[in-house]
Amino acid sequence: MPATIRAPRVYEQIVGHIERTIYDGRLREGQKLPPERQLARDLKASRVAVREALRTLELRGLVEVRQGSTGGYFVREVDDRPLVRDFETLFRLGRVSWPHLIEARRLIEPEVASLAAQRATEVDIKNLGAALEQRWEHTVTGPAAHQFDLEFHRALAEAARNPVHAVITHALIELEAEVLAPSPELTESDSAQVEAAHRRIFEAVAAGNAGEARAAMAAHIEDVQARLERAVV
Repeated sequence: MPATIRAPRVYEQIVGHIERTIYDGRLREGQKLPPERQLARDLKASRVAVREALRTLELRGLVEVRQGSTGGYFVREVDDRPLVRDFETLFRLGRVSWPHLIEARRLIEPEVASLAAQRATEVDIKNLGAALEQRWEHTVTGPAAHQFDLEFHRALAEAARNPVHAVITHALIELEAEVLAPSPELTESDSAQVEAAHRRIFEAVAAGNAGEARAAMAAHIEDVQARLERAVV
């Protein structure tokens, strides 16, 4: 007996319609969607169905709600938040572990550094240098510089000019920030070593030396992993 095929619910049809308008460019990033009342009228659906569709699109990361007199539903700018959310869920469920995260970074980030050395523009080099200087200034004032370390890795991923690498790298870095939040801070010596490693990577990228950039990043990931493991013992 053939399986019964369920007809899409009204709100699912609305979701599909709005998705298509976003994917084909009729609705662009940052553009405001029509009000619920107008959507219901245009799509010949109830406001309840429209509201459910908008909630679904929000959960999928395609639209966002903005408050205030000029608020409403807007097409969300493309970022890594949906991927970060999914990774974080897997981590909380115990299906992704800290070793998994490090293993992924070992595979991806040395290649990202290599590509950055081949493709970085003058603007990219300036951004990387600025991330290094901000970290140095931040360390001098006393607080932990971990967020500036992450910013350096983000800037490097952007310089690689591969949006797939950039999104994955950003997601892994964001997940690491969540995972490491309760962990002990690195010592002053550890922090100095991290800064030195970042400078070696920066110099290799600025010089266009892809092999040296790859090797410096691989050594950096291994070193940070060893230091973190010692810190939690």
